[in-house]
Amino acid sequence: MRRPLGFLGALLALMSLPASLAGAQESATIRIGDVGLDAFPDVRVEVAVPVSAGAEGLEDAFTVREEGEAREVLGVRQASSSDLQVALVIDTSGSMGIDAMNEAKEAATSFLDQLPEAAKVAVLSYASEVTLHTDFEATHDEHDAAIDALVANGNTAMYDGVLAAIDAFPEPVAETKQAVVLLTDGADTVSEAGLDAVTAALEAGGVTLRGIAYKTEDADDTSIAAMAEASQGSWAEADDQEALNSIYDALAAELTNRYLVDYRSDSAGDTEIAVELALGGQRAVDRRTIELPALPAPVEEESEVAVAEPAVPSVVIPDIDARPLLYSGAVLWFVALAVILATVLAPRERRAQLWGAARRARGGSGREFANRAAMLAERSLERRGYQSGLNAALERAGIDLRPGEFIVLTFSVMVTAGAVGWHLDGLPVGALMALAAAVGARLVVSAKTSRRQAKFADQLGDTLQLLSGSLRAGYSFLQAVDAVAREADSPSSQEFSRLVVENRLGRDFTDALHAMAGRMQSEDFEWVVQAIEIHREVGGDLAEVLDTVAGTIRERNQIRRQVKALSAEGRLSAWVLALLPVAVGFMIYLTNRPYIAELTNGGLLGWGLLGTAAVLMTAGIFWLRSVVKLEF
Repeated sequence: MRRPLGFLGALLALMSLPASLAGAQESATIRIGDVGLDAFPDVRVEVAVPVSAGAEGLEDAFTVREEGEAREVLGVRQASSSDLQVALVIDTSGSMGIDAMNEAKEAATSFLDQLPEAAKVAVLSYASEVTLHTDFEATHDEHDAAIDALVANGNTAMYDGVLAAIDAFPEPVAETKQAVVLLTDGADTVSEAGLDAVTAALEAGGVTLRGIAYKTEDADDTSIAAMAEASQGSWAEADDQEALNSIYDALAAELTNRYLVDYRSDSAGDTEIAVELALGGQRAVDRRTIELPALPAPVEEESEVAVAEPAVPSVVIPDIDARPLLYSGAVLWFVALAVILATVLAPRERRAQLWGAARRARGGSGREFANRAAMLAERSLERRGYQSGLNAALERAGIDLRPGEFIVLTFSVMVTAGAVGWHLDGLPVGALMALAAAVGARLVVSAKTSRRQAKFADQLGDTLQLLSGSLRAGYSFLQAVDAVAREADSPSSQEFSRLVVENRLGRDFTDALHAMAGRMQSEDFEWVVQAIEIHREVGGDLAEVLDTVAGTIRERNQIRRQVKALSAEGRLSAWVLALLPVAVGFMIYLTNRPYIAELTNGGLLGWGLLGTAAVLMTAGIFWLRSVVKLEF
């Protein structure tokens, strides 16, 4: 809760408004802050008033002059308190002492009490080093606790403290007011930064500094004045507790009660701007000289002399429904993309024939560009250590592409999907479709891998039967493997062909078998490899061993298919339950966007509901997956 002292300060400031304005003919009781020139010749001037005067009817209360000439006031409104960010920087060097430190903490706490709830505050202190006690996300109670814990000790690093406060501010947005309120009792002694660096940072960041020199004859008035002047701020001296409280009260009123005055400029170059507030029979004025840009060139009026225009024959454009053309273009686009995918995903021999025909027809420039892009992608993958992993994944999936070719293809699909989404519904949808394309490429590889491994497992019994039959016919084991490579179905033929090639290139046969079992993720084939290793060590009838293993594998496959049939309903239910909420939400988005936009436009509550739903859906999907997935 705000302390009564904050209310009392605001009440006293309100009671003193007429007296303040009465003495404001030349020494302003209002203060000009930031001046916005983004919409020049329309200029926006920020004006700080000692107390809140409300924004109603102030268009006639403010007067703006340039070089003494009155300008048209376009509008007046009170700045939002949520756009106010204040960094409270307090000197805690040893020269403060216990009494001055306690007085400074009491005044700073009172200052925070007078700021509105929506204002963002950070508390810093500096002695020999700078300490950030609370950031702009902290609560009022946390600020009070941080101020109450301050202790005077050490040297004075004032410049470092101001730089740390500037760095603590978040990136400003439109109309954000960022101010540093600095309390110091002496000159800087140990800062690494200098005065020039501080003034440059204040000017670059658009931060205003309000300085208070408290109870000391050692205060560096020159440095405080330079920082205040560079930031269009102010500074004052306080000799006792009462003066310190008064300065803090005035600063709180000035920072809180800010008005944005828009007017139409008619000047250029260095111009003195004077803003006058006439309220209750009193007036207050503040002036500032700023550099205005050149006025835009006046628009020449069209000559009233009639000029005979040559007769232009009228062209009648028929009313044609463009939707069929649009749909036809979209169909042709996706057909072309499908042809490219089919060409790239074709076996390497077939692709070589297609690329050769294209090279003869067009000179081969497209193929050369694709090869260069693939080589560049492979180099990038190799530098990052991803090439071997992606190559192994493509081999397990049976995709006859190099890693670079796969990356180029995936990137092309992402760009196409992003462009289509951007054209249909803007950049967010385009980014979402591009991300979905990348995830889809990963899912395609995973699905092809699972399908290929399952097909290999189903063929394994017949493959072993063919292998044992070849051994009984008098073939050696390597000859039997070669017969399987020639006569078995894919993917068994592909894997055994690779086994033969690796053996001919000098790789150990057992290592090649283990690598094949690893690619296929087949526990059954691991048993076959172990049986072959035992036979090579101790001898025996390998054909009989393979027949026995083949029989066992057939029985296991029969049980596996039976379990898969019995669990089909549960797996289908899991898919329906997982996809139904997403599909319904997407359909509502397409058919009634204002209805579903209540979630995204509802602030933190709407996004919280979406996040909760996503977490619960993810947990439910994993739970359903564990229920329907059977391992044996």
